[in-house]
Amino acid sequence: MVEGQILQLVALLAVLILVLPGFLYYTRRSGKAVLLRNIAIWLGVALVVAFLYKTFGGG
Repeated sequence: MVEGQILQLVALLAVLILVLPGFLYYTRRSGKAVLLRNIAIWLGVALVVAFLYKTFGGG
């Protein structure tokens, strides 16, 4: 791994540490059905963005 990749990994872990507690708290309060619905929505959004980037984006 080069230095840039290590820094990206550290930044990703830092964001995960900041986001994970809130995600777990929300999951406990709202229930599994709401969680699964939200995951499906975000996966759909990510797929649309990936498709648009592949079609019109860089490269």
